[in-house]
Amino acid sequence: MNQLAYFGIAFFAMLLNTALSLVLGQAFYHTAFASVMAIGYGLATCFLIIVQGHPPAISAKKWLWAIAIASLQSASFYLEMAGLLKIGAQQTATIMALVVVMALLLQYRKKIFSRSGAIALISASFAFGALAILAQPSWPKSWNNGYLFAFMAAFAFAAFFFGNHYVLKKRIIDPVSLAVIGLLTQTVWITPAALFLTRPLPLDFHSGIFLGLIVLAILMAAAQLCLNKAQQAMSAFPMALIFSIEPFASRFFLWMKGHPFPPSFAWAAGLLVVALFLGQPWVMKGRKPALFPLIPKK
Repeated sequence: MNQLAYFGIAFFAMLLNTALSLVLGQAFYHTAFASVMAIGYGLATCFLIIVQGHPPAISAKKWLWAIAIASLQSASFYLEMAGLLKIGAQQTATIMALVVVMALLLQYRKKIFSRSGAIALISASFAFGALAILAQPSWPKSWNNGYLFAFMAAFAFAAFFFGNHYVLKKRIIDPVSLAVIGLLTQTVWITPAALFLTRPLPLDFHSGIFLGLIVLAILMAAAQLCLNKAQQAMSAFPMALIFSIEPFASRFFLWMKGHPFPPSFAWAAGLLVVALFLGQPWVMKGRKPALFPLIPKK
């Protein structure tokens, strides 16, 4: 029963990330993007500290572990944005689809040639194919460093999934403390970009910006916490496989707003369903940690 609960939490984390992307893309499209993210991460950090009741009471070594893992998550985002600016959304999305393959290689390593490794590799290949078909990239004749940035972003995100599961499985850090430090680290990383922006953030509370920032911060805090809780039991590859659903969820939400599905959506969705049934991210081997208490006592 626990494994289905953890799968549900992971799926919910994916949906929260989808909602977060849509809020950033729709509600804050005309504002200073970095400033919005800096304020959102800062508020999310404060929310989780309030929920926990105290700042993370862990050793300096554990702080370094958490900062290193959060830096991988931040690096993935910035490298993806750098690639996006140079090569466009479709090419970047296709390269980022490699996350599921890289997460598989990091998790299995020497076991890749075993029966379970081979099935997982086929599953990852189907997932990559589904995401590539959905993105519909048009590759240019000339290449630039944007492709390298996108590839590095994919690796950093896969490494984040791997490291996040490692520290949580080994109980080096609890999920809430890791989420607090993760959000704090991302706040520190994004703040310099926000400070050097020439376009100010409109702080007209009557325009709904304040309410939007609160909603954004709640989504950030909930997404990070759910991701960490799920990765107590879920390793890198199943987590990456679940997150490969995110582009399809985004397309579905846009469809609800009146945007049509792309012609390739049905084929891509079919491949993803095959990938999920082969990978079976809802099946987790080994003993699963207890779901509660969610907030550990000091």
